[in-house]
Amino acid sequence: MKRPTTILLALLLGAAFAQGVRSTGMGGVVLPGPWAAGLNPAYGAYPADRYGADGGVALPLGLINLALRPSTSPVYYFTDPATFKANFDLLAFYDQLSHPFELLVNPPSSPDEIVFHVSADGVSITDGAGHPFDLTAYESSGSGGSGDAGTVRNPLLQFNVPAGIPGLRLATGVFFETGGFGVSPDDQLLADLANGSLQANTTYTLDLTGRAAGGLTLDLGYAAGLPPIPGFDGALYLGAQVQGFYGLYYSDATLTASTTTDANGVPGPVGYATDVFYVYPGSGYGAGAKLDFGLVLDYAGGTYGLGLRNLYTFETWSGQRRITDASGNVVSDAPETITSSGFAPEVYANAAYVQPLEVGDVLYGADLGYAGGGVSAHAGLEYRYEIFRLRGGLGYEDGFRVGLGAGALFGPASLDLALSTHSAPFTGQTVFGLAASLGLHF
Repeated sequence: MKRPTTILLALLLGAAFAQGVRSTGMGGVVLPGPWAAGLNPAYGAYPADRYGADGGVALPLGLINLALRPSTSPVYYFTDPATFKANFDLLAFYDQLSHPFELLVNPPSSPDEIVFHVSADGVSITDGAGHPFDLTAYESSGSGGSGDAGTVRNPLLQFNVPAGIPGLRLATGVFFETGGFGVSPDDQLLADLANGSLQANTTYTLDLTGRAAGGLTLDLGYAAGLPPIPGFDGALYLGAQVQGFYGLYYSDATLTASTTTDANGVPGPVGYATDVFYVYPGSGYGAGAKLDFGLVLDYAGGTYGLGLRNLYTFETWSGQRRITDASGNVVSDAPETITSSGFAPEVYANAAYVQPLEVGDVLYGADLGYAGGGVSAHAGLEYRYEIFRLRGGLGYEDGFRVGLGAGALFGPASLDLALSTHSAPFTGQTVFGLAASLGLHF
């Protein structure tokens, strides 16, 4: 059974939240400071110079690949169709688009096809190059086409708007993201593959799911430091915020591949059914808001923050749902509105500490997050000596990542460089990325 996987990948175009280059070089850890107010609103009142500025303006190095590299650049479709047809890879394009501030050194390659192998030795599923898939590693906890809109809307780019009131934070931005990606075989298929043989005259199904969304964000928050507490040698900051969005684009899709075996257990022709809910400008819209709370403690030379997100959420999308059967016939194509609300908590905790040395000092940082049933964690350090910085760290978020970085301060100007890794979606390939930023600090 064969099928190009680009059908699924085309549903998953999006971009992930871009972190500072300093953070990238420390394995992805987010240090205490106003730049972390989106994760913990109490940082809106935290001093920006406590641990040094979180880098400068990240340079969109990923545009180099998106414009010039044949495997990732759609430009060749217009300038050199032959090169585009021979080299363009949708997974490589998606991964580079998801990391616009990193130049990916080795963008991943899409599997040409998914192949079911049936032989005397058993049954297996591989890509076109013969590399096996572990389907349990890609099972999705998302809803696919079920209509659960989700609540995470992290800005790709965000700009703070001067509010003129101490502690008041107003920020606007854009988001473009994905989620709910997964490959889910039915229980019978999973069991029979584990046993090494398919049953005769049995229908098997395999679901491919993915979501993508894009639009505008608006954050309104307030944070303040509490008055000194008698007998307590520390400082406490509290904050709250409302994060809202207006959705311009949304797709929530399930592609179901099905086949029925013959009397010998050999798979027959494959049919593909689809269930897609979609929104685009002119066809519908999305809107939503969520309430966050946070606190930060400075104590004994260290900083400790706890952010509680999605204490209450509301989200709605008004669009169209189109369903086709395995023969390609349209079963339904009608307007639909999906809504979700309630308590969907996310937790974000981080900490930082500076250790003086005989020569320079070392900044240690770590964070731990929980969102949507998934856990992320990062830990890193930065050695500081006069104007120079050396960084390193490890992280986990849908796979392990490594970060290495360096920086230098030239008066009010700064330059930061980072080398990072991440796991490519679907294939799990280790991808290396280069990032750089320039900053001015007064």
